[in-house]
Amino acid sequence: MPFEIFLKDPESNYNEGIMLEEYNGVFSLVSAQKSMKSEGTVYKKWAFPVGKDKKPIDKMFPIGVRMGSKMQAVATLKYFLEQLTNSAEPQDDDTAPF
Repeated sequence: MPFEIFLKDPESNYNEGIMLEEYNGVFSLVSAQKSMKSEGTVYKKWAFPVGKDKKPIDKMFPIGVRMGSKMQAVATLKYFLEQLTNSAEPQDDDTAPF
């Protein structure tokens, strides 16, 4: 059974938000939208990435950010949470978890 948690953006008028999902042991944050119907199905937002020639490739991918294994995902999210809560200006540095 897939692991998925949807968090709605409270400022969205269209039930948009972020989904945390796990697929084959890799965790990702994915742009998603929850259906306004009674079932409330969550749909990932998909896109055609651009190739080297600046033309869309044939295969669609979900709009998301891979964070790695569960331990890597936790470390990554903790890192960004720390950056948001402890500094006025987030900075790039060498203490990132990846």
